[in-house]
Amino acid sequence: MSIRRKIIGMLAAATAAGLTAAGAPAAVAAPPVAGDAVTASVWRNIALTGTYTIRDDEGIFAAGTYCNGNVASEGWVNEVRTPSVWWETTCGGEIRVEKHVSAETDATGGVMIHVTLQFYEGTNDTNTDLDAEYNFNRYVPAGQTSTVSEITLRNGENGGKDWAKLNLVLHNNR
Repeated sequence: MSIRRKIIGMLAAATAAGLTAAGAPAAVAAPPVAGDAVTASVWRNIALTGTYTIRDDEGIFAAGTYCNGNVASEGWVNEVRTPSVWWETTCGGEIRVEKHVSAETDATGGVMIHVTLQFYEGTNDTNTDLDAEYNFNRYVPAGQTSTVSEITLRNGENGGKDWAKLNLVLHNNR
């Protein structure tokens, strides 16, 4: 085995965990070996922050329950990933709102972020009765943010009296 292949093997083993000593994912790039196509992996830290308001309508004469709070989640990405739940909250004992995120980076450090927001309403806050869903994609250049204002998810089963409103900011850090 050539010294070059040994060095490449040692570099690959050292970065296989994908983290540096500081805890941040390492950018992995190895010099190409004859016949091997190797590409660099660009790691980015993305965060989705913002606020939410949820209304759980409890009947004809009830004023309803309102829940307010902050949305905050972050993760390291470097390629397309299966959407996973990055955040969820409940309201009134029968509503749950989830944020699912996947993302991919490009060679410049920009990130295409794919977000799915889901609104569940039923007899408890662990129900599987999906009543509304909203999907969007947003490209965020390296070191920048992008604001997504007032997304509203409504339950169509009761005339839209149960709803969630979210305001999000997408951050491409590093």
